Amino acid sequence: MLEGLDRSGKSTQIKRLSTLNWAEPRPGFTHLPSGMTDLTKDIYSLTESSQISSPLARQLLHIACHAENIGPIADARVRHGLFLDRWWWSTVAYCWYEAGLAGSGLKESVFFGLIESVWSAQQADVVFLFTAPHKSDRLNRDEVRSGYAALAEAHEAMTVVMPSAGPEETTGFILASLRARELLA
Repeated sequence: MLEGLDRSGKSTQIKRLSTLNWAEPRPGFTHLPSGMTDLTKDIYSLTESSQISSPLARQLLHIACHAENIGPIADARVRHGLFLDRWWWSTVAYCWYEAGLAGSGLKESVFFGLIESVWSAQQADVVFLFTAPHKSDRLNRDEVRSGYAALAEAHEAMTVVMPSAGPEETTGFILASLRARELLA
């Protein structure tokens, strides 16, 4: 999983990794919440182009996309492995921490229960956490950073905090980390 702040290089790395000369079967590459189905691509397009006044509504649409993609994600992992640009951590960092749902009256157990109900059978092997944006983004607020820090601390064994580096060095770091964890030959 590639997770972290907006404009920190996740999508760039997915593109770079997808162009490597992989042995067959090649790993899959996708983005959440747009995912692998026509429905989720349509929902994601809607969330990016429509005015949605409720942060909860936006995140529920994202969680719906996650739920719709969980089957294809599981299949891809079994068949050939999968690199995923964003995981459920984004929902937590940008919604629970930044959008203020923690203080909105929504029960923490309900919010995290929804996420757990979708993701409980699909744990990450490793989360590459991108914390240094290369371009400014209005959504990269201190609350989001705090959310990602809390998630990284809670899931320390699976988290690799990415050093700030250029695209080529970052790709090399990801590949070396995967080899060190015996996830890549």
